Amino acid sequence: MHIDFADSGTVIDSRVTAFEAQRVLAYSWSSGSEPERPMRWALAPAGAGTTLTLTLQIPANEDAAKACAGFEGHLDMLAAALEGVPIKFPFQRFLQARGAYTEQLAG
Repeated sequence: MHIDFADSGTVIDSRVTAFEAQRVLAYSWSSGSEPERPMRWALAPAGAGTTLTLTLQIPANEDAAKACAGFEGHLDMLAAALEGVPIKFPFQRFLQARGAYTEQLAG
C-alpha cells in the first residue's frame, strides 16, 4: 500500500492485511519503524446506498483528536471526489474539528 499526501509531503508505505473485493480493505496507516496504526474500511449495502465504516487504532500516547479531525477532513475530500469536485485538505475545518474532538475526549 503506497499513499502519497502530496500537499504535506507525507508518504506512507504499508502492507494490506485484509482485502475482500468491494467489501473490505485493511492496512496500517504507518510506515517504516513507526508503531502500527491498523485501519479498516468496510462497505455494506444500506437500502439504495452503501454504508462506509472506518475503524482505526492509534498508539495510546498519540493525539486521538488530531487523528479523528484528520480523517474527518480526508472523508470530506473523499465525498467531494465522489461528486466529481476534488478539493484540497480542508485545514480550517481540521483545526475546528480537532478542538471539538479535544473537548469531547477530555469530557
